Amino acid sequence: MLESLSVQDIVSNILSKKIKAEEVTEFYLNRIKKLNPVLNAIVSLKDEDLIRDEVKHLKQSNENTKSLLFGLPMAIKDLTDAEGLPTTYGLKKYNNNLPSKNSIMVDRLIKHGAIIIGKTNTPELGLGSHTTNKLFGPTSNIFDHTKTAGGSSGGAASAVGDSLLPFADGSDMMGSCRNPAAYSNLYGFRPTPGLIPEYRIMKIDKQFPLLSTPGCLTRTPDDMALFLDAVSGKHPLDPFSIDLNSRLEKRVIMIFLKSK
Repeated sequence: MLESLSVQDIVSNILSKKIKAEEVTEFYLNRIKKLNPVLNAIVSLKDEDLIRDEVKHLKQSNENTKSLLFGLPMAIKDLTDAEGLPTTYGLKKYNNNLPSKNSIMVDRLIKHGAIIIGKTNTPELGLGSHTTNKLFGPTSNIFDHTKTAGGSSGGAASAVGDSLLPFADGSDMMGSCRNPAAYSNLYGFRPTPGLIPEYRIMKIDKQFPLLSTPGCLTRTPDDMALFLDAVSGKHPLDPFSIDLNSRLEKRVIMIFLKSK
């Protein structure tokens, strides 16, 4: 049912009470139970009762909200920090690496009503065009489980492609969103570095330019626009972050996406 709806339609149906946020959560949890054992797209999944409690708390505290992503379950690429979930980078040595705070992007997703339910699989340190590691193993392609999902955002691509998630974040330096999106018949986007802000742990200068950037994988350009509306824009902790100040700039991006 929900796999045929756009992200915006799902949120609109929740806010208009045509469907309950709990029903949306159960739909995706059931898809994960059914398909993830073979796909291995989502890792470090939260306890289901904890996820349901978070949905209940969201409804109680934001009953009249107009949040862009209200009630949508999301899993975050396992290179990005989300409180309560390990950031492993696909490495066994970081299996119990629990971050003390969310990344900027995750904070913005939660602010807009998303429920963070787990992580998506990635190759070790996000390096490589195939999603596999010694901690969680390989992620399978949705069309042929014996084939690769691409990388490095292969977990995100297979999760979105088989409707385990409505859409997903990724990261991209040389194709890490675009490559797996192509393998799953999705849209993958590498934004201009700085459009989606992040904490900078390295000094960035002329000798070490900004190359990698957070991105996203979605079913439609409109879903992608909604994701970018929720997470993009300047942040004081990222000196390279930027705003899209005009509708024209956003329209140029979306025309480009629709042409692909």
